[in-house]
Amino acid sequence: MDKLEKEEDKERKVRLEEKYLEAHELKLLIANLSVQKWAYLAEFTALSGLRIGEALALFDSDVDLKNRTIYVTKNYDTKSNETGYPKTSTSNREVYIQDELYTLCRRIRISMNQERLLTGIRTNLFFSDISGEHLNYFSYNKCLKETAKKVLEKNINITTHVMRHTHVALMAEQGAPLDVISRRLGHSDSKITREIYFHVTQKMKERDNQQIKNIRIL
Repeated sequence: MDKLEKEEDKERKVRLEEKYLEAHELKLLIANLSVQKWAYLAEFTALSGLRIGEALALFDSDVDLKNRTIYVTKNYDTKSNETGYPKTSTSNREVYIQDELYTLCRRIRISMNQERLLTGIRTNLFFSDISGEHLNYFSYNKCLKETAKKVLEKNINITTHVMRHTHVALMAEQGAPLDVISRRLGHSDSKITREIYFHVTQKMKERDNQQIKNIRIL
């Protein structure tokens, strides 16, 4: 039995790779989104790991740049258009704002403040449409799907949740431990998060092995 080798499940590998974007694919998608707010929202969820409902529910005061913290305490239900509690008890959390996310949050805040000054609309939302209401989830999701089909080479069914999975993959590539990523996402346990994490780290190991495969030391 020790001599038997487990056959690689190539179909499963493909299915996992369809759940997230590589860094260059994410950049390409964001650069080609036709609406600036959609681009901001896609980048924000990919860098923070927030669910789309959590991101849309954020008040401006929930994004604390001084203390580098996003307070996730609400979730916007895109079907009922109502704001309620987060998905689970562990979803209620504080998300650290790393440098890259900090720069993006400043750009978003400046852009939203400029729009509100021009329109005279006041709202407490971090993201809002021109009338001060929640951004339209369905328009955003449609834009993501259509743009992905145009600019991405692989046939991936883009949804807003892919941004969250992409966060897992990119954090794993940077060496963040699985438990750190899970707490950041507000997960008590997630099979998909674990699978994507171990898939990405295994790909990195294979890449490293290829780089040293033909090196001769002596």
